[in-house]
Amino acid sequence: MISLINKDTNLLKFKKYLFIFFMGAFASLSLPPSSFFPIVFLITIPLFYLVNSKNLKDAFLIGYFLAFGWFLSSLYWISNAILVGGEEFFWMIPFLFIGFPAFLSIFWGLAFFFINFVGKSIVERLILFSILLPFFEWLRGKILTGFPWNMIGFSLSSPLEIAQSIALLGPYGQNILIALALTIPISIFYNKKILTLFSISSCGLVFLTSFYIFKSNTLSFTDKNVKLVQPNFSHLEKWDKKKFFTNLEKLLALSKNKSGKDTIIIWPETAIVNFPENIKKELIYIKETILAKNSRVLITGIPRKQMVNNKNQYFNSMIVLDQTGSIVGNYNKNKLVPFGEYNPFKKFLGFFKIIASDNEFSHGRPIKDKFFSFGDLNFYPLICYEVIFPFQTRKDKSYDLIVNITNDRWFGKTFGPVQHFWLAKQRAIETGIPLVRVSNSGISSLIAPNGKEIKSLKFDTSGFLVSKIPKKFNETMYLKFGEKIYYLITLILIFLFLVVKLKSSFSLLKPRN
Repeated sequence: MISLINKDTNLLKFKKYLFIFFMGAFASLSLPPSSFFPIVFLITIPLFYLVNSKNLKDAFLIGYFLAFGWFLSSLYWISNAILVGGEEFFWMIPFLFIGFPAFLSIFWGLAFFFINFVGKSIVERLILFSILLPFFEWLRGKILTGFPWNMIGFSLSSPLEIAQSIALLGPYGQNILIALALTIPISIFYNKKILTLFSISSCGLVFLTSFYIFKSNTLSFTDKNVKLVQPNFSHLEKWDKKKFFTNLEKLLALSKNKSGKDTIIIWPETAIVNFPENIKKELIYIKETILAKNSRVLITGIPRKQMVNNKNQYFNSMIVLDQTGSIVGNYNKNKLVPFGEYNPFKKFLGFFKIIASDNEFSHGRPIKDKFFSFGDLNFYPLICYEVIFPFQTRKDKSYDLIVNITNDRWFGKTFGPVQHFWLAKQRAIETGIPLVRVSNSGISSLIAPNGKEIKSLKFDTSGFLVSKIPKKFNETMYLKFGEKIYYLITLILIFLFLVVKLKSSFSLLKPRN
């Protein structure tokens, strides 16, 4: 009899966690490319389970399975990279498809664990939800190499009116905003009037301000042109040494079309797949073909090597060629893709080869001085993966255009390239600075400081686009204060939690009649 009861109990628990898993999966449709914001409120159902959870294990599993559904459905595309030119790593597909989302889910599981551990009442747990889930999302963006992809606040990426909240709060502050919004249905259900009023008024104030920012900022343009070149090379074409000149001719043909003077031509990440010192004649040919006749410069991705301690170091780089064919600006990628560009655990996993290339890349130094200036415009470089990280602002904040070059061909026609593109939009909105994104296969776009696409090239197409460069907006609150905003809001919520905690304690100490 007891065994039958235990079996029924275990079956009920399994059904509950399976249900929560699907709630997380469906809630992820609030993220790009679906971007259906209201569906994120499905998370309130697991949150009901959390505020009524009786033990720590159950709380952890609620958060874990919710996150597992969220990450599995929205990050499935990562394993696709293994299928492109890396057949020897086929064995890694289960680890990337299931293992990686399973690892990321631990952060949400721990958040729910500590919510249950510290919070005893419904109000306490709701406040802690707004503190601890954003905190563990912040931790996920920092620990080891960091992976702030598809944070819960990313559900606010569309429509653009509410996406402006990132200019106020930053991405980590956005996590708090959506967490507060998710507590509202539950606080209403349990008639927690003060908490309901606090959450509604806080969210309402931010959203109204976001709408105001979107409507009040007027887009204007400089007199400088930018030309985005999207060659759409296949993976095999791109890295085939025999097709180097064929590929170069295609890039030059797309770059030659009349686009006027004062034009910045931009090619994608590793558009040139040889070291600068090995292709001096080709660089002169590039100069004579597209740069010398007009006031033009070329920004392109290229690998570079440098001798350090009698050993070659290799970098994924961005360089600038002027009208003389000279390299007048260079930047080495600082944030590298773990296991794709380098092995972060080389000391422990050096006994077998993980990196597809013969030589893994080294980390470049963060930008301290200006990367490049064209007239009175200062550019800030970001290569591929770097654009997912909340913007690393400089003290002088004098840059006028963010240049992001990338190659998303690895992930095919999946959610990956679209999400990557929308993350780039976030960098433009949070800084109030226009961003130009040039990808080998798309999506290439000139993005306004409010996140609007001025012009775009679709994925898996070849072509170019030309546009005037937009002017940046006034300094955003996030650009001015950075993550201090997130820390301040967190402290306010902690204070609110302590007030509720103390009030509850005093209530227990009161003598009963």
